[in-house]
Amino acid sequence: MACATERPTGTLDTKVLYQTEMDYPPFDTPEALAREAAELVVMGRVTGWLPGPVIEEIPDSRTYHVLLRVRVERRLKGSSAEVVHFPYYQGALLSARKPFQDEKDFERAVPTGTRVLLFLKAARPSGYPVVEDRAGLPPGTPDYAAAPQGVVLHEVGPDGRGRAVGGRTEMLALAGWDEPCGIDGLVARLEANGFTG
Repeated sequence: MACATERPTGTLDTKVLYQTEMDYPPFDTPEALAREAAELVVMGRVTGWLPGPVIEEIPDSRTYHVLLRVRVERRLKGSSAEVVHFPYYQGALLSARKPFQDEKDFERAVPTGTRVLLFLKAARPSGYPVVEDRAGLPPGTPDYAAAPQGVVLHEVGPDGRGRAVGGRTEMLALAGWDEPCGIDGLVARLEANGFTG
């Protein structure tokens, strides 16, 4: 597969995305992840970050989230709205229930325009109350979850070549995920395995 030359993105500073430790059995290939752990597989572009829900897990202890907003450009499995949202843990709190990081920190890490491949499923209700709905999305907007390998970002180096970068945890050195051309190579692999929408 010949890779298209693209405008460099610079290095994506993913450490703000990796705030929780994940111990999980990895999927050896993207098609295994799509088949076994995703109801929806889409490729699109980041259109921004929103302040997300605030959840109270125990009395007077709140967890803040931000939402990654993605405009869908291609559906490989399932159906979705034109825009999907994916939650990220916002991180530790300073004083007075103010998170140390805000959505601007996430925007700097993964800016608007970044290409992304998402392997999503409907989120199970946590059972914890949402004490503040900061995003104000319309009622019925789907809540999504993903396996640790289920968010893949597209980073373009100074040579104009794309590479896949893990959006929830580091990309593992597995042959099935080591495709040329970043997410374009992963999409080509998914299509070759029958994931064409």
